[in-house]
Amino acid sequence: MSYYFEVAGETVWDPALRIGMWYLSFAESAANLVQRPTGLTPSDDDTCAVDIEVFRQFVEGLLDCYGSTRHPVQHGLMRGLLLASLVILGRGGLTITPKSEREASLLEEVGSFGRAM
Repeated sequence: MSYYFEVAGETVWDPALRIGMWYLSFAESAANLVQRPTGLTPSDDDTCAVDIEVFRQFVEGLLDCYGSTRHPVQHGLMRGLLLASLVILGRGGLTITPKSEREASLLEEVGSFGRAM
């Protein structure tokens, strides 16, 4: 069984149900930390609408937080959520320009990570 993430009615990611639920849980927790709404609206039918503009602001907040520190544990904790979010954002038609070498290095991984999604 899948969990569908949709931008304007188009599916941009259809992970297994449990993976989708993990992602949503991580995103909601991170939203509290970066103080930005996710733009994700889950429904009872195992779909999640993505407001791509609000989601872009959320992902930018994550990337700013990631780029603001060299702390390896923080990077490790954020990495999966951030990479998955960048893939969803790209599939929704938006990209982010890196502001630092650290951010650019992470963005280089998006393509290979996305192939696993």
